[in-house]
Amino acid sequence: MSDILKIYLMNVINDIDNILIILAVIRKYHYQIKALFIYIVISLTISRTLYIMIIHSLSDIPGLRVIIGIVMLYIAIRLAWSIKKVRKTRSIPTISTFQMLLIIIVTDFSICLDSIMITAELSSNILFIVIGIFLSISTIFIIINLFSEIIADTSWIQIIVNGLIAHVAILGIVKDPITKELLIFLEGFLEIHINNWINVFALDIVIIIMFIGLIRRIQNRTSFND
Repeated sequence: MSDILKIYLMNVINDIDNILIILAVIRKYHYQIKALFIYIVISLTISRTLYIMIIHSLSDIPGLRVIIGIVMLYIAIRLAWSIKKVRKTRSIPTISTFQMLLIIIVTDFSICLDSIMITAELSSNILFIVIGIFLSISTIFIIINLFSEIIADTSWIQIIVNGLIAHVAILGIVKDPITKELLIFLEGFLEIHINNWINVFALDIVIIIMFIGLIRRIQNRTSFND
């Protein structure tokens, strides 16, 4: 149950911006969330679970976790450096529900990489992953549908999430078979408990990235006021 809760909370926090983008796409084609709610939740739960299964099946390949961790760090830095608001688009012809769902799935695939990688690190139990993703997507769409105007500014949430992404990235990198062997060698050579230093290093990276996000938020707010 703890894995489900972790997956649920991480996806709820991390997916707010992603779902706002999807919401903009839905409105672009003159659809309402209520009409598509169950279809969207089921489609995204299935698609994201499939992405995670693919990542899990390849997780033992040496170097893969290092690559994923570096990508996640890049994502965290990029998101911290560019905090943007989602803009609404108008006057686009209505399309079929099937076409709308395809567009949502493709859009989600292009923006949910961080969520997929983080979820893959949190649990290897597919049932827990499905339940966690299903509940988180449902929760976010319900909240956005009810309070879309109130949660329009999510920059503070982004700053926190970017730090969490960076922390998971570092911990993922040290789990890679190549990295594990290197760390064991260093631990024996230097005669230190390297896990303690890894935690300190991960925390330092989190603080740096959150600080970058905070500075960018202040800069954007100052530019807007000017």
